[in-house]
Amino acid sequence: MPTLYRKYRPQLFSDLTDQKLVVQTLTNEIKAGTVSHAYLFSGPRGVGKTTTARLLAKALECSERKKGEAEPCNHCQACKEISAGRYLDVIEIDAASQTGVDNIRENIIENAEFKPMQGPFKIFIIDEVHMLSNSAFNALLKTLEEPPSHVIFILATTEPYKLPATVISRCERFQFKKISYDYLVDRLKKICTEEKVKVASDVLEKIASKSDGGLRDAESLLGQILSLGLKNISAADTELFLPSASSDSLINFLGALIDGETETAFNILDQQAAAGSNLDQFMNDLLLMLQTFLRAEATNHLDNSDYNEETIQRIKDLATRLGPKQTVALIELALRHRGEMKLSPLPLLPLELMVIEAKDIMSKDEEQKKPEEPPHQKPPTTEKKIEPPKKNSEPSTNSKPSTIGTTIKNAIAHITNPEAPIKTTLEEIKNKWKELIETVGKNNHSLTFILAMAPPRALNGNKLTINFPYSLHKEKVEELKNRQIIERTLEQFFSEKIKLVCTVVEPTHVSNDKDIEALAAEFGGEVI
Repeated sequence: MPTLYRKYRPQLFSDLTDQKLVVQTLTNEIKAGTVSHAYLFSGPRGVGKTTTARLLAKALECSERKKGEAEPCNHCQACKEISAGRYLDVIEIDAASQTGVDNIRENIIENAEFKPMQGPFKIFIIDEVHMLSNSAFNALLKTLEEPPSHVIFILATTEPYKLPATVISRCERFQFKKISYDYLVDRLKKICTEEKVKVASDVLEKIASKSDGGLRDAESLLGQILSLGLKNISAADTELFLPSASSDSLINFLGALIDGETETAFNILDQQAAAGSNLDQFMNDLLLMLQTFLRAEATNHLDNSDYNEETIQRIKDLATRLGPKQTVALIELALRHRGEMKLSPLPLLPLELMVIEAKDIMSKDEEQKKPEEPPHQKPPTTEKKIEPPKKNSEPSTNSKPSTIGTTIKNAIAHITNPEAPIKTTLEEIKNKWKELIETVGKNNHSLTFILAMAPPRALNGNKLTINFPYSLHKEKVEELKNRQIIERTLEQFFSEKIKLVCTVVEPTHVSNDKDIEALAAEFGGEVI
């Protein structure tokens, strides 16, 4: 029995789901006889790129298609053979498995010179075209630029940015979009009707949410459910192999962050890890959800194309409780820990740290929101004479404000103005530099010697310039892991985000041979 996405693959342009602009443009070209010699179909996986390529090929090769119409007849020999994948003049190539230049020469360049054997055109459909090697692209380029009149190229890719600009410029490009939530649910309902199976609405909604706009993924998931062999399928029947929709997990996770429920947030993360979920993707989806929150707060509007009504309402409720400042703070927090995930030996650890820090942010916000006690409710107090503060009781320039409150303000300031001035002065940084180096050394011992030879030189806005005597020192500090260690330590010391700017100033003389010897020893060398 064929899989659902093969069984219900569209056989007409009118069957294509939620790609109205692509369908309208292609059908107009077919009707007018103004078909291009090369097309580029790009977009997410499972949204109809290859299917549309076959429909275009079928329409052009159809022997019974009437003039002024675009749809293939699906009855002639050409239509039947193309649908079955046996038509000799439609050559499909999987670039993922045939990346080399020799394959391109044999399968396309040499083959293109021969006239079609059955129909009016010889059509090459190259799937995952971004996987071709540079030499293969170079070999294809000349034929793609000036193909014989009987040749048409249809390139399909999920990653168009990997294609050379010279290839893209020679194609008529169509951008396929994700299938909207409502269209996915409607499509799944129609398939269930055709299969004479009743599936609960909440199950179909979960499939639509989990498939992330990919119709093929949605149909594959539905096929797994139908394999149960039941005529009436409820949510309980699908619990074992249909995980909860990602939007549900994200909303529950964010709700736990907002409420400061650390244990609940940890349990959700454990569930994601136990289910084998991609934690990088979970964090990306979390940032996307926070962006949705930010837009909902800023515009009081939420695009409902990707969510059902229940999910939309939950997002609105959370966005209202969170507020724009806290949303910005969580985005900044998530971005920072997202960058640490690739460096961490335990991928779950940065997420757990984010949960702890988010609880601090939210608890601090709750304290700031507490209203002051009304004057008439305050107990009577005896009148006291308030004396002016003494000079030595004034806060010093080295005193540090509340870390969480400052972090939120600086996150907002940094987004709106990355070079906004900060309260910390260059002199304060210099005074604390030795102590800061010792703290950095606890995380990376080699940085101790490098930073000792490169004291801070300038502070412009929130950018601290450090001059290094040698380029290898600069390159070592600019490594992502080392830069993050130093910038986090700066933020720990001064409660403000300070960015590093590394420059090289060649030394005119060596002032401290012991430092040079220590540094050389650290890297396994010696001074000659």
